[in-house]
Amino acid sequence: MSNFIVIFLCLLFGYLFRYFKLTKKGGHLAINTWVIYVGLPSIALKYIPQINWSFNYVYTAALPFAGFGLSYVFFRFLNRWTKFSKRTLYTLIIVAGLSNTSFIGFPLVSTYYGEEFLKVAIVSDQVTFFTLSLFGVLLAASCKDIFASDKEKYEYIFKRILTFPPLIACFLALIFHSYLENETLNSVFSSFAATVSPMALFSIGMQLNFKRISHELNALYAGVVMKLLIIPIFAIGTFYAMGLHGDFFRVSVFEMTMPCLVASSIVVEKFGLNVKFANTLIGISIIIGIFLSFIWYSVINTLL
Repeated sequence: MSNFIVIFLCLLFGYLFRYFKLTKKGGHLAINTWVIYVGLPSIALKYIPQINWSFNYVYTAALPFAGFGLSYVFFRFLNRWTKFSKRTLYTLIIVAGLSNTSFIGFPLVSTYYGEEFLKVAIVSDQVTFFTLSLFGVLLAASCKDIFASDKEKYEYIFKRILTFPPLIACFLALIFHSYLENETLNSVFSSFAATVSPMALFSIGMQLNFKRISHELNALYAGVVMKLLIIPIFAIGTFYAMGLHGDFFRVSVFEMTMPCLVASSIVVEKFGLNVKFANTLIGISIIIGIFLSFIWYSVINTLL
């Protein structure tokens, strides 16, 4: 219960800080910098050396790809009737197709399943980022190509992937895992890793914006249903049909029930898609997603 109180208080404090203008505009960017460059790498450096790699992680890694693909097919099909603008359609596919596996996923996985399962969540998060950086960027670029050539576009994607601090930390953890199991280093990583959840949630609270709820309601409904209903049902149903049971697979599926990925709005903004709608969808999905997390947790534990 205390973890849920912390989650909601961090979101509330962030929202109130922005509402009462206690921080300057864009103040959340400094917090995000800490989380991305220090907090998330520390989690990778702490938990990846503890992973006993097995084929099971293939299932974990496959889910973010499958969720994004499902989003693409669903909204392409739905658009035959809804006739969303191209900007809104591509925004929906990208934002609703990717889960918030770290900022929201990590604290909720810790709350429901325990910190030892963050090693599963880390794999899910890295694959989610890879999906955004590759397929998300390719899709956004096809709507509004800001690059002078294909070479420039692929260089951007390649650089984006290789310079992502948590991914670099993952590689370092894999290469030097025997050295990183040092008790002193582990204590340092634990201290930095502990800052991720409260600071990330505070940052998200600062970005919550509900001013456009009355606009583009059909697209908003579709995005929430896709992210918080269809993708979770697909993930649960797939693992249930395959007979995959136990906490490892439960955590893999639980990550797919998370709300929309905050970082997806960065891609949406860079390529001139519907960024205001994206931020509204992300904010709404976070509020609803946190409330739904216990329901999905109960369903997943019952079936898997």
